[in-house]
This record gives sequence, structure tokens and C-alpha cells, in this order.
Amino acid sequence: MVAASLAKPNLIVTQDEEIISVKAESTFKMHKIKFKLNEEFDEKTPDGRKVKVGNSFFLRDGKLIQEQRWDGKITTMEREIKNGKLEVGNVATRIYEKEA
Repeated sequence: MVAASLAKPNLIVTQDEEIISVKAESTFKMHKIKFKLNEEFDEKTPDGRKVKVGNSFFLRDGKLIQEQRWDGKITTMEREIKNGKLEVGNVATRIYEKEA
């Protein structure tokens, strides 16, 4: 088992007026993004992908939704507080095209 998979990152979410900051830090890595709700921005993910965060983060049904787009692919992350804990769910969509 890889030690990095055992690391439990700390997630720190802060807000300064309209700017929201999300910082995930562990023994091995730190990743930080700043954004405004409902505004698109570019992000470099912890695994090195350069993605466009469409409509940025937005709130839906009490969940903080983040949608990443890159190379024709989409990943949606839903963050929600349940029983005092933050749950993060990921939904990935890949579109295939038929060859001519």
C-alpha cells in the first residue's frame, strides 16, 4: 500500500467577501484554489491536469458543486456536510464518438 493513499488531507475552506478559498493539505501535497461562485476559471488539478471549471462552483440542494472540463471530458464533484463530516462525491463522464 502506498503511504500517500493513507494520508488524510486537511480541507480548509474560507471566504473573504465574494472570494472563496479551498485548500487541501497533507503530509505529501498542498492544493489551493480561489474562486467566486458561478464564475468560470482555469485550474491545475493536483494530478497536473489543466481544466476549465465551468460555471465555477455553485450551490444546488445544499451541495457545493464543482464541474471540471478538459479534453472533451467532464468531472463533477459534489461536496456536502452530513453528520458533521464533509462528503465528496465524484461523477465522471466520458463521451465517445464513432469512427468514420
